[in-house]
Amino acid sequence: MSPTETPAEAILVVDFGTTTTQAALVEGDSIRVLHEPATGAVFWPSSVLADGAGGLLVGSVAERGKRLRPTRYRSEIKRDLGSSVPLLIDGTPHQAEGLVSAVLKAVASEAQRVLGRPPHHVLLTVPAAYGPADPRRDAMIRAAAGAGLDRAELLVEPVAAAYSLPVGAPFAAGDVILVHDFGGGTFDAAVVRIGTGQHEVLGHASLEDCGGRDLDAALLQHLTERHSEVSETPADANDVKALRGGLATADFVRDLKHGLSTTLQVEDLSPSGDVVLLERAVLDALAGKLLDRTVQCCRDLLAKADVRPEGLTAVLMAGGSSRSPVVRDHLEPLLGVPVRHPEDPQLAVVKGAATWASRAPSRDLPPKLRRPGTEPLAWTVPGGSAVFLGPVVPEGESYEAGDVLAEARSTEGTLHRLRANRAGKVRRWHTEAGGLFLSGDWLLTAAEPVPDVVVPLWRAAMVDVRAIGWTRAGTLRMAQQKAVAEWAEGQQVRMSAELRLADGVARFDPGGEAVVLTDLDAGTAAVQTPGGHERLVGLVPRDHPRSTRVLEALPVSPDRLAVTIMTNPDSSKRKVTLWVVDVLGGGSRHVSDLPFDADKDKESKPPERRLGLCSGSRGVIWASKQDTVALISCAVGPGRVLKEIPSPAAGGRRIAAVHPDGRVAAVQPSGGFWSRLTAFAGLSSSETVSVGKQELTTPITTALEFSPDGRMLAIALQTGWCRIVDSKTCAPLAELAHSPAPVTHLAWSHDGTRLALAGGGKVSVWDGELFRP
Repeated sequence: MSPTETPAEAILVVDFGTTTTQAALVEGDSIRVLHEPATGAVFWPSSVLADGAGGLLVGSVAERGKRLRPTRYRSEIKRDLGSSVPLLIDGTPHQAEGLVSAVLKAVASEAQRVLGRPPHHVLLTVPAAYGPADPRRDAMIRAAAGAGLDRAELLVEPVAAAYSLPVGAPFAAGDVILVHDFGGGTFDAAVVRIGTGQHEVLGHASLEDCGGRDLDAALLQHLTERHSEVSETPADANDVKALRGGLATADFVRDLKHGLSTTLQVEDLSPSGDVVLLERAVLDALAGKLLDRTVQCCRDLLAKADVRPEGLTAVLMAGGSSRSPVVRDHLEPLLGVPVRHPEDPQLAVVKGAATWASRAPSRDLPPKLRRPGTEPLAWTVPGGSAVFLGPVVPEGESYEAGDVLAEARSTEGTLHRLRANRAGKVRRWHTEAGGLFLSGDWLLTAAEPVPDVVVPLWRAAMVDVRAIGWTRAGTLRMAQQKAVAEWAEGQQVRMSAELRLADGVARFDPGGEAVVLTDLDAGTAAVQTPGGHERLVGLVPRDHPRSTRVLEALPVSPDRLAVTIMTNPDSSKRKVTLWVVDVLGGGSRHVSDLPFDADKDKESKPPERRLGLCSGSRGVIWASKQDTVALISCAVGPGRVLKEIPSPAAGGRRIAAVHPDGRVAAVQPSGGFWSRLTAFAGLSSSETVSVGKQELTTPITTALEFSPDGRMLAIALQTGWCRIVDSKTCAPLAELAHSPAPVTHLAWSHDGTRLALAGGGKVSVWDGELFRP
C-alpha cells in the first residue's frame, strides 16, 4: 500500500462460544482467521483465571493454570451472560459480562497487533435464542465496550453459518437450507433461502441446554456407572483437590469423546490411573437422545416457517460438536434431507459471519431523498425554536395556498400559524404534538395534487412473458414460452430448463418457487420447480363425469393448487365447486360450493376472475360468491373458509383483486371514451374501478393488485401505463409509463418495495417506496 492510500476498513469478527472463541479479520474482500498467540491455535478457550493480583488471564493460559489453582478458574461464562447474579472466582465476585470482556480484550489485542491499528468495529455472533428483547444482546454489546470495542454489531449464529462455504459445489440462489448448529453449549437452527448477495432468513430456533457439554455430562454419568473410579474423590479431599479432580475428569471425558471421531473404540487411563474403554456405539446411543431433540426442534421450525422437508436443498451442519460422525449419521435418516458440511464446521460460524460482514449492504445508508411529486416544508419561527401544537390539516388531506396547516408556540410564548405557500396535500407530519423543533427543521412532507411520472429502476426486453413472480429473496422470475428466467437488480442470474407445455395458462406460486402451466381443456397442470423437475397433475376429481369442466387453477404453494370445477356445464343444473389438489400425492379435497346463478350468468362459465390469491398472504385465496367474497385458507389441511366480506361485484362487475384486510377491487365496463393518453393508445373504452365506496374511471384494465400492506392499488392498463392509487381514497400516487402496448402482468415484491410490470415485449421494475402514501 502506498503512503497516500487509505487502508480498507477493518472489521473484527468474533464467535464467542460456550467453550471456545474464534475470531477473524475482514478487510475489503480479504478474510484472515486469527490465531491465539500462546498456542497458535485457531481458537481461544472461553475461560478465565484470576492471577491473584486483581487481573484475569484468559484462553489457553487460563486452561494451563486451572489444575494448579482451580478455585481461580471459571469456564462456560456465556451461560451466565445477562444474569445479575455475580460469579465467585477465588472469593471475588465478577459479573459474567466483565469476564466476557476479558476474553474479547485478548482477541482485540491480537487483532490490533496483526493490523497495526485498532479495528473499525466488531461483529459478534450470538445464539438464535438471543431475541431482539433479550437482555443478553445488550450484555454482549456492553462486554465488547468493556474490551474497548465501542462499535459493536450482532449477527445470529446459524445465519452466519449459512454464509460459510460447504464442501463441494456451493449452494445456488433460490436454494433453501436448514442450518443445524450443534455447538459446545447450545443448539441453534435456521431456515435460510440462498440469495445472490444477501440470504433471506425464513426463521430460526434454539435449545439452550443441548450441546457438546450436555453430551459430556451424559458420557460422564455412563462412565461413572461402569467405572466408579472415574469420578471418585478421596473422602478427605479438600475443596481444591475436589475441584482439581473434577476438572481433570472433564478433560478426560472430552478427550475420549474426541478420540471416537476417528475410531470405533478408544482406551485410556483415567485420572485415577485405571484403564477405561469406550465404544462408539455407546456414544451413539447417548448422543441420540440429544440429537432427537434437535431434530424435533428443526421440524417445529420448518412448520413455523411454512417449509416442508422436501422443499429443502440440504441440511448444513455447523458447530464443533458436529464433527462427530454420530451427529452426521443421525441427522440424514431422521430429517430425510441430504446433509452437507462446511469446510471446517468449528469455524463455520466465524467464517460465515466474516463473509456476511464483507458484503452486508446495510452498512451504508444513503440519505432519504425527496420523492418525485413531493416537497419538504419548513418554517422559520421567532427565537429559533418552537413547540409544535399539532396539525390543522391531517395526513392524507389536501389544502389550498394560504391555508393554515398547523400551529406552534415559540419559546417566547407567542402562538404562530404555519401556512401553505401553494396548494398541495399532506403526505406526512414528522413531529408529534408537544415536540420541540428548530427553525428550518423538516416538519412536513407535502405532495403535489397530481404526482410526477417516475422512472423505473430497470427495464429489459423480454418477449413471450406468460407469468411473473417474486421470490422471497427478492429476485424476479419470469415464465416465457420455453424457459423461466430469474433476474436480480437488472441482471439475469439464472435460466431454468425448457418448459415442456407449450400452451395453457402460466402462474407462479406465491413464493415464486414453482411455475404452473394449466391446460384447462385437458384438465391438467404441469408444475415445474426451480430445479427443473416437472410433474403432470390431473385437476378433475376421479369421481366426476367426463363433462366436468376446469375453470381455473391457482397455485397456493409449490405443491398445492386451488381449482374451480363446473359440473353439468351445458345444462341449467350446472354447479361450481372449489377443490384443493395435492401436487405430490395427486389427491383432491372439496373445499366449498360457489353458487352459480343461471339467470344472471347467461354464459356457460362464471364471470372473469372468480378465483385469486389474496395480496400479501401465504396460501389465502379469495373466491367470488356473487354478493360476497369468501377468504379461504389453502396453505395446510383440507382448506377452510376464514370469512366472507361484502363485494362490490354485483351487477356484472368482475372482481380483480382482494386484500386479506377486507378490501375488494372490482372492475365494471362504463362505456364512453377516455382520451388522456391518446399519444400512446388512441381512444379506448373506459372502465370503472371500485374499491369499497370509492370509484375511479380508467382505460380498459388488464390487471389489478394490492400492495402486500394493502395501502396501494396498482392498476395495469391497456394503454401500456400503470396507475398507482391510494387504496383507501383512490387518490393518484403515480403514473408509470411501461410501453406503448398493454401491460399484461404485474407483481408486487413480498415486502412491497418493488413493482414489476410485463407486456409489450418489455419487463420493468419500479421502486415502490417512491409512491407509498
